[in-house]
Amino acid sequence: MSEIFCSQVSRVGKTKRGNCENNAPSFKHSKLIVSLAIVALASTLVVAGGCQGVSSAGNAPKNVPPSPSYPVPNPGATGSYFGMLTNNLSSPWPGVTIPVSSWRSLGASVKWADLDTSPNSPPDFSRLDQWLGLAEQSGTDVMFTMYATPSWASLHGTNSSSPNTFCAFQQQNGPGICDPPDDLSCNGSGTDQHFKNFVSALINHLGPGKIKYWEMWNEPNIQKEWSGDVDCPSVPHAGVLMLARMAQDMREIVLAVDPNAKFTAPAATLDPEAATWLQEYLAYSNGANFADIMTFHGYVSTSCPGTTCPEMVADQIDRVNKVISGFPSAQGKPLFDTEGDWGPPGTVTDPDQQASYVARYYLMQMWKGVAKSYWWNWDISDEGAFYDDSSHSLNPAGNAYVQIVRWTNGGTAMVGPCSTDATVTTRWTCAVQSPGGAQAEAIWDTSQTCAAGNCSTSSVPVSAAFSSYLDLSGNQAPVANQSVPVGLKPIFLVQ
Repeated sequence: MSEIFCSQVSRVGKTKRGNCENNAPSFKHSKLIVSLAIVALASTLVVAGGCQGVSSAGNAPKNVPPSPSYPVPNPGATGSYFGMLTNNLSSPWPGVTIPVSSWRSLGASVKWADLDTSPNSPPDFSRLDQWLGLAEQSGTDVMFTMYATPSWASLHGTNSSSPNTFCAFQQQNGPGICDPPDDLSCNGSGTDQHFKNFVSALINHLGPGKIKYWEMWNEPNIQKEWSGDVDCPSVPHAGVLMLARMAQDMREIVLAVDPNAKFTAPAATLDPEAATWLQEYLAYSNGANFADIMTFHGYVSTSCPGTTCPEMVADQIDRVNKVISGFPSAQGKPLFDTEGDWGPPGTVTDPDQQASYVARYYLMQMWKGVAKSYWWNWDISDEGAFYDDSSHSLNPAGNAYVQIVRWTNGGTAMVGPCSTDATVTTRWTCAVQSPGGAQAEAIWDTSQTCAAGNCSTSSVPVSAAFSSYLDLSGNQAPVANQSVPVGLKPIFLVQ
């Protein structure tokens, strides 16, 4: 068996945004679609003849059954691909159950508007400190999304004669969180003092090193997330001009305290809107000068309603990269997908289809050169969850995620080229090469089906170089008669 792989992982069995602990509704997919740590390894886990499991039950939160150990390949020095978002502090930290490398703060009720609730008192960072403590314990790096203007500071907040009640998180945070601060002008001028005060308070509270990535806003092409253009109809490109100014202020303040911090461009969503918005941001502001990382959100469900088509994320990435290639100030910077899953509630409900989506989605992104990808969400039951809070275990999608981490050596493997068969255009293969040079291949067929626990397959001949294959449940089987059963869920051929 190839050096990439471990022997077998036990199958375990499922779970929103906006602080479910307070029973607030999720807004992630109401707008159309609307980590975590690579386990700290002191020694190589993959050894000749097998792989040792990593037991993390000792880190499980109190009153939660111990999570099963899982085998994890040595991710290597660059094993930092897999990130995730969380929602509920009472759920176990993902890193006690699955291998993850980075945590993104959006969805954990630590937005600017959550932390900075009054002009008469300093921000309250206690909830954020809890999340950061969990990340620090497991060696997970952090992406903080700077997003959601406090209602008291908003152009259309509680102090406005025209409060904006259309914004996401209206129920939690009041009106105007998707509008710019009231001290920021439409052309990007103004003091921007509300925002600068908060950024200063946050970085001075944390000090250097606690937050690795600072993300400027969330999904600015969606009006419920950012209303800059609507608020300033007479100023062309006002939305990008104001976000670029805020990005500049954030960068200057944070770097003065933490010179190693990294900054992202705002992450637009949906396809092809993500590329269209990024084109405007790069063309009409100097925003690329304040970003070390280019971003997008990899949602493709609107491109193929009623079906699962994670392969289409490759087309979205191509469009985003084409935009980036046209701007010298953006060229050469890594591309992060800072949020994605299979789409709005009800888009993909069959557990086997969900597992299939996860595997295909990550393989496509690795092939297209995405440097880091964040999954939405760990513990929101109807929004891509990997963890089932009722059974305290992984669902099939979560277990598929673990297998993809294993198959790709924590994201360090070279994935691609990926292509369809010349005669069977629904059959996909992706070449995979480990950092040590071992060859493998993922294969699946989008014409096959999964429903109610039954998945169809067809027998497909494979190269004699492959002796066995792994499935998304962690099982391994020999290649018989130089052919394998290929279905909607990818299998992984190994030498």
